[in-house]
Amino acid sequence: MGRPAGQRKTTVCRLLLAGLLAHVGWSPLHADGTVPEPLPAPAATPATAPPTATDRVAEQLATPHEVGADLNLRAVWNHGLCLESPHRDFRMKVGGRVQIDTTAFTAGPGPNQPPDQAGLDPPLTGATNFRRGRFRLEGRMYETFDFAAEYDYINQLTANNEIFPTETGEGPNVAVTDLWLQVREFPWLGIVRVGNQKDPFGYEHLITSRWLNFMERSFSMDAFVAPFNLGFVPGIQSLNRTADGRIGWQVGIFKNTTNPFGFGDTSGASETAGRLVWVPWLEDGGFRLLHLGIAGRTMQPRNDVVRFRSRGDIRNGPPGPRNSIYADAGVLSGSWQNMLGLELVGNNGPWSFQAEYFGSWLYDGVTTDLGPLETNGFQPAPGTPVGTVFYQGGYAEVLYFLTGESRSYSTLEYRFGRPIPRSNFYCVRSGGTRGPIHSSPGAWQLGFRYNYLGLSDGEVNGGVLNAVTIGLNWLLNPNARVYFNYDLTHRNFTNTPFAKNAAGDVISVPSADGSGFINGFGVRLAFDF
Repeated sequence: MGRPAGQRKTTVCRLLLAGLLAHVGWSPLHADGTVPEPLPAPAATPATAPPTATDRVAEQLATPHEVGADLNLRAVWNHGLCLESPHRDFRMKVGGRVQIDTTAFTAGPGPNQPPDQAGLDPPLTGATNFRRGRFRLEGRMYETFDFAAEYDYINQLTANNEIFPTETGEGPNVAVTDLWLQVREFPWLGIVRVGNQKDPFGYEHLITSRWLNFMERSFSMDAFVAPFNLGFVPGIQSLNRTADGRIGWQVGIFKNTTNPFGFGDTSGASETAGRLVWVPWLEDGGFRLLHLGIAGRTMQPRNDVVRFRSRGDIRNGPPGPRNSIYADAGVLSGSWQNMLGLELVGNNGPWSFQAEYFGSWLYDGVTTDLGPLETNGFQPAPGTPVGTVFYQGGYAEVLYFLTGESRSYSTLEYRFGRPIPRSNFYCVRSGGTRGPIHSSPGAWQLGFRYNYLGLSDGEVNGGVLNAVTIGLNWLLNPNARVYFNYDLTHRNFTNTPFAKNAAGDVISVPSADGSGFINGFGVRLAFDF
C-alpha cells in the first residue's frame, strides 16, 4: 500500500529542507540525538579535452560505413605523399628511393692479379654511381585489396645477367621489383599475395633496402638468397599469424627466375618456400623483442644449372658486370636444390642484434664448361659428377643508436620497420644574417658485422670469404640517411686448372692463388619519399 497523501507531502518537504540545511553547513540530529552522515558531494564533471586530429580519425574509422560511399581523397604526408579516403578504404601512395654511392679500395697482390690468374673479375676499382633509383606506387582499394607497383631504373646493367653478364647487356631496360595484388582477411590464409614479390626466405632479404643496416646485405644474399633477380620472383604466397601476433608464418609457390624482369621461359624451375617465426618477447611495438625464425626453400634449378658467386660488402659500380666477383664456384648442373635459413633477432632499446645462417644442397651436381672457366674456383674437369654439393654462409651484426632511438618492428612480415629519429637534423640561423645558429644532430647509429661465406665443399671450391664491416649511419630524418662503411675482407681463392682456347676447347692451364685481403670504404646518400 502507498503512503497517505499527507505523509508523502511531509516526506518531500523534509527532504528539501534537509538538502537546504546541508547546503549551508548545518546537519539536523536524528531522533536519537546522533549526527547523520553527511550527504556525498555531487561528482565533479570531468573537463573534456577537445578531440585531437588522431581522435577524430580513429572515431571516423570506427564508424560503420559503406565501402566506397565517400571517394573524396585528402592528401597527407606519411613518409611520402599519400592520398586517402575518409575511412581509408581507398589509399594511394606515390614515392620512390634514390641511393648514390662513392667507394674506394685497396687489395693485396692475390686479389689484384689478372682475372685469369685468380684475381678479382673484373679488376677492383673505385667508383661513384647510383646504387638504386626506383619509382613506386602502392595503395588500397575497396578496403581489402592492396597493391604495389615498383620499377627500378638503375639495375639496367643486369639486362642479360642470367649466367655471365657482358657489356652488351647495357641499356635502358627497366626492371620490376614489387608488382603484386593482395587480398586481406582470407579465412585460414590471412593475406594472399599474387605477382612479382619477395619470397619468404631470409630476414635481411625481407627488410627493405630503404633502411638497410649497412650499405650491402651479406654474402649469402648474393650467393643463395637472391642471385641475379634482385630478390623478387613471380608467384603466390599466404601471410598469416596468431591473434596475439607472437607466431607468424608465410608460405608460397614461385617461379625460380634468374633475371630482374619477373620472367621465366621454362616449364620447370618451380620453387616452394616457407617461413615460421616465433616472437616470445615483444614489448612496446618492438622496443624490446626476441625473434626466432626458420625458413626453407625447395626448388628446381632453372635449365638445371646454378651459379654460386658473391660480390663484396661494398660494391664498385652499379649492379651488373662492373662489380668485382669475390668468390665463384662457376656454373654447376644439378637436379634439385634445397635451402635452409635460421634467424635470430633481438632488440632492447637502442641496442639491436641480427644473425642468420644459410645452408644450400645441390643434388646430382656436375661441373660444366659454361662461362670463362679460368675465373672459377678450383674444381674437377668439366663434365665430372660431384654428387651433392653443400655450401653455407651466415652473418652476425650488432647495432647501437648513439642518440637513444630504438627500432620498430612489423608483425605483418616479421621484420624491422622504419627507424624514426628523436629529432631531425637541421641547421638554421635566427634573427637575420648575424643571428645565432640553431641545430639538431638527427640520429646516429654505430654498427658492427661479421660476414662469412663458404663456397668450398672439398671438391668444388669456389672460395671462402671472411669479412668485418664497421658502419656509422647518420639519419637526417625518417626519409634520409648517410652511410659510412669500412670493410675488411679476407679472400681464400684458387682458380681452376682449366680454361678455353680460342676455338672454345677445354684445355689444362696452371692454377693460381688469388687469396688476400681487400679493404673497402664507401659512403652512401640514401633517401626515399
